[in-house]
Amino acid sequence: MIRSIGAISPNPVKSSPVVDTGNKIGGSFKAMFDEVNQEQLNADNMIAGMVSGTNKDVPATMIAMEKAETSMKMLMAVRNKMVAAYEETMRMQF
Repeated sequence: MIRSIGAISPNPVKSSPVVDTGNKIGGSFKAMFDEVNQEQLNADNMIAGMVSGTNKDVPATMIAMEKAETSMKMLMAVRNKMVAAYEETMRMQF
């Protein structure tokens, strides 16, 4: 019988615990990317509804657009901080 690799390994890799930061986007990076993507898709759908005439709620559309923009700015800020931390680590001498 063949056992899985996880069953053979003496120290299986465990996922890191998700830290609840109290905000909507927290936890893993994939969840953050998915959240930003969902905000963008929601704003796009509301804009398409405005153009086609099926959506007449201008304030909700503007709020969705602002949420998408803010989410993207936050994602880019996190990315820039991670790149800066990586570059700083690469400059360290051991």
